[in-house]
Amino acid sequence: MAECCADRGYAGTTVDAVIERAGVEAGSFAAHFAGKEDCALAALNRIVSETLARISLARPRAGEAFERRRYEVREILELMVAQPSFAWLGYVEARQGGTARMHDSYESAAGVLALMMERAGGAAEQYGTAARAALGGAEAVVRRELAAGRAPELPRLLPDFVYAALVPFVGQREALRQAKKAARVAAEKG
Repeated sequence: MAECCADRGYAGTTVDAVIERAGVEAGSFAAHFAGKEDCALAALNRIVSETLARISLARPRAGEAFERRRYEVREILELMVAQPSFAWLGYVEARQGGTARMHDSYESAAGVLALMMERAGGAAEQYGTAARAALGGAEAVVRRELAAGRAPELPRLLPDFVYAALVPFVGQREALRQAKKAARVAAEKG
């Protein structure tokens, strides 16, 4: 499903195309999914689950909250590099080209990420709008990079994302300091 959506868009994807790409029989597809939307939602749930699992396993268990968030964001970016079709489905199709249920799934995942950002800044409820605004900006950049075929380059954006996510909470000086640390974290795997 994710690969078909990346190639054709959700609207242009057919169940037959998914079945053909997956190499399964129509009956097998029907046994697992009620239709195209159900399959797309399952794919979205998979990428959200994989993202949450990856960031929970990869981050340092000890250390400052900022350090944990840097590792979490890096893992999200690297997952997009490893699975660009799923990134396209999650960040583009679910938000812009899919169904209302796909959009709701996207919004739920975005809410989880916004909560992570609020924790990163030690933010209280009054910072929820700032966290969501920073996340929205990062999402727009990710969508632009995916649309341009630059998924492999996403990890280089880690310092920029860290800065944008933290500046409303901690100010410019600390956000710059954390962005420089994020550049070192990005280089660890680069």
